[in-house]
Amino acid sequence: MFRTNHPVTSAAFFNREKELTELLVAAENLAKGFPSWLMILGPRKIGKTSLMLECARRAEKIRVLIVSIDTTEESPIGTSFFRRYALRVVDAAFGPELGESPEALALEPNAYRAALAESKNFNRLDVATRHLLFGVPDMPMSEGFIRQCLELPERLAKGLGISFMIAIDEFQELSALQSKRKAVSPFHMMRSTWQLQKRTSYVVSGSARSMLRALVTEKTSPFFQHFSIIEMGPIPREAAVRLLVESGTEPRKIPEHVAEQAVDLLGCRPFYLQLFGDALTRTEPPYDRDSLASVLQDLLFSRTGRLSLYFQNEFNLLVGQSRNLAAVLETLAKGPQKLSEIARAIGAPAGQTSSYIQRLDDAIRQTDKLYELDDRTFGLWLQWKKPGGSIVSTSVLGTRAEFEVAKHLGASGFELVYQSRASRGAFDLMAVREATQLGVQVRGTKLPVRFTKAEWNRLEADSLRFGWPFIIAVAPPKGRVILLDPNKAMRKNSITLSEHCEIDNILTWIDGVQ
Repeated sequence: MFRTNHPVTSAAFFNREKELTELLVAAENLAKGFPSWLMILGPRKIGKTSLMLECARRAEKIRVLIVSIDTTEESPIGTSFFRRYALRVVDAAFGPELGESPEALALEPNAYRAALAESKNFNRLDVATRHLLFGVPDMPMSEGFIRQCLELPERLAKGLGISFMIAIDEFQELSALQSKRKAVSPFHMMRSTWQLQKRTSYVVSGSARSMLRALVTEKTSPFFQHFSIIEMGPIPREAAVRLLVESGTEPRKIPEHVAEQAVDLLGCRPFYLQLFGDALTRTEPPYDRDSLASVLQDLLFSRTGRLSLYFQNEFNLLVGQSRNLAAVLETLAKGPQKLSEIARAIGAPAGQTSSYIQRLDDAIRQTDKLYELDDRTFGLWLQWKKPGGSIVSTSVLGTRAEFEVAKHLGASGFELVYQSRASRGAFDLMAVREATQLGVQVRGTKLPVRFTKAEWNRLEADSLRFGWPFIIAVAPPKGRVILLDPNKAMRKNSITLSEHCEIDNILTWIDGVQ
């Protein structure tokens, strides 16, 4: 089954064997008394959390407890993160024995303390550690308490004869604590505490790759040369195709050729593929190019599509209220550009444009002297969301003829929409302009065009059923697009439309037939 709302593990986990091996080796070394620090870099929704959960599943036989915490679980972030950090560690150490979650019980400190007091493992600990554990839910926040929270995994590891691997996602968000009143310096405090520990390893990750990389590589950083870096990008194409094919179940299994087409269009980011697979397998099989196109239309090229909404959120986070940042992204959506070309397109000096690019950070990558978007699928969405961008969907989903027709009708203010066969009937496309809906049958041949009586009867029946007027759009391999009026068709043994059926003005024609 496809998983879109939570991380994947076990049989649903695809590829990432290299990254997983590095984590498991780190866990094995930790169990032998050799801790290490790892940094996982990758864009949002690339699978960092799934990687850690799969590592935890496979590491069950190693006496290493893997604890995961995400800094974005609370917003805005505050020093209470460190209380939650400590409670997550307590959960891992005592939850299995207690059969309930100390972190959840901490909302009622007395219930939390009563549960811990019943634990055999708790009573094996020294008095100071037990006192600290009792105080975690309600001890006042202070630098001293924060340091004790950071020390807690090591104290528990020594007392219980285990090891901890602590995974902190979106680690860069902790930097915000330094800019607040009565600020703490979390990174300096973490470094000074962690480097004394022998039974605890740390894995930090985040989507702000440039910022995190600077934490490791800049000499002024408290973490300079302290972490080994694991880069996470899209999975290989072969693994992406397998993800789509093997995650489905009969009778809603995705054929390999459809999976390959989806990967070619969406790329190899697991989150996008999970969304697509989930959406496609909610429709009725069999699955083909037609069903792929209608699902991608709903998912990506729709204002309410799940992937479209995700990209809208990412876009808002990147540009805020800045029109210049938005202009840079929209320019790069067309393809790789030189700095001078971007500057000319947005009407800004090269130096200022360079600063805009730096502010967009990991959304843009540089290869040689060219800049390009890091995510090609995001680029498709950016092109689609611009005024008149509806033809983008036909450029990637449709035939040559459908794309030519989309461009022609787009010039008259229409948006061309793919729908499932059930939703559009006999028509290839639906054209929308304000309240007008128009069925479009596309032919990629020269005039005249012919239909059998059965084909024509179905077009007319679907036109009545949906309440749409319809046209025939002809886009020959060479020559202009011609729109034909079905009411002027010549009816004999077959139905024929030729030059005399041409519509001079589509907007006037629609007013006349409605």
